[in-house]
Amino acid sequence: MFRKARSEDIDVLHQLLIDEAAQARFDQRLTEEPYRSGLRKNLNSMRKKGRRLDEDLPAQLLVWDQDGDIAGCVINSAIMPGAGNEIWMIAVAPRKRGEGVGSAMNNELLRQLHPFVDIYARCAPQAQVACEMFLRRGFLPLDTTDQGVRVLKMPKMGSALAAQHAGQQNLDPFREIRLR
Repeated sequence: MFRKARSEDIDVLHQLLIDEAAQARFDQRLTEEPYRSGLRKNLNSMRKKGRRLDEDLPAQLLVWDQDGDIAGCVINSAIMPGAGNEIWMIAVAPRKRGEGVGSAMNNELLRQLHPFVDIYARCAPQAQVACEMFLRRGFLPLDTTDQGVRVLKMPKMGSALAAQHAGQQNLDPFREIRLR
């Protein structure tokens, strides 16, 4: 189950995301300064204020908790102030891989978001594993930026796919993941 990240989680989450970046699951610049320090500040801001510092957007820093142990995490972020939903980062603790944690987290995210809002994800050029995971889940390629970042989208249920092109996206209000 997801729970809100606590202050004692930040060191573990920060290291998990840095390690994932080193494995090319996220932008590899996160392993270097000043990005590394910026990530820590961002995680603390999301935990305390529910906001990303890098873009001043609403965001949730959530932990997937299994018996009091951090099994994974996700950052659910707005795309613009108060609008859109992006799975900004998602990671499974290495010791929990192969146990279905990633599938469980994705299932819960999709259960809470997919029926109601379009869900976006961006994948850095080197983040092939993350991109493939999103594509397997039903995300569709939407665009590729000049920097090679792939933008993916899972249209909300009932959306007309014919209207899904990069230039004209209608963003629903940001939807938070409910915690139990």
